[in-house]
Amino acid sequence: MGLDMNDTLTIATAAAFESLIAPPAMSHRHAMDFKTFCSLRRMVAHQRKQWVVGCADFMPLLTMHLPEVAEHVDESDFGYIHLEVGVLKLASRQTIMARDMSELLRHLILVSDLLGRAEHELRDALRISYLEALFLNEAGFEFRMARSMLPQMMEMLLQKSEARMKRMCAAV
Repeated sequence: MGLDMNDTLTIATAAAFESLIAPPAMSHRHAMDFKTFCSLRRMVAHQRKQWVVGCADFMPLLTMHLPEVAEHVDESDFGYIHLEVGVLKLASRQTIMARDMSELLRHLILVSDLLGRAEHELRDALRISYLEALFLNEAGFEFRMARSMLPQMMEMLLQKSEARMKRMCAAV
């Protein structure tokens, strides 16, 4: 039976803790000091961040986390990432209009997680077909309330998009 990262981290944590509190006669069993433990923890955290999500991963992840949304993706749209993301945007729009902020939070958590690990093409699709399509040029109370729930990273992406639109309009 193989160990996953969580098991490895748990074992390393226990070993480090024991080495810190064990009497000198027992400390030879676990030679890991706190500095080594911190280094190991940073390494494991860094490896977790490395799991990159591509366009092909979007539908399986959407199906796993929001199956009620995924079922609305038409089979003919599979493989077209902007259309797949657009279905999530429509579902989020419905939750905003219904003021179902707990359901919207589930959507935002998934999008935030994906944005943090997405390859360039998926990141662009999430920015354009989700964030910009959902929030740009929307000033209603429901959308202001929903926008206040955005994680900082998503809010910053949206602000950059708004600034880009203002520059484009000013240039015309």
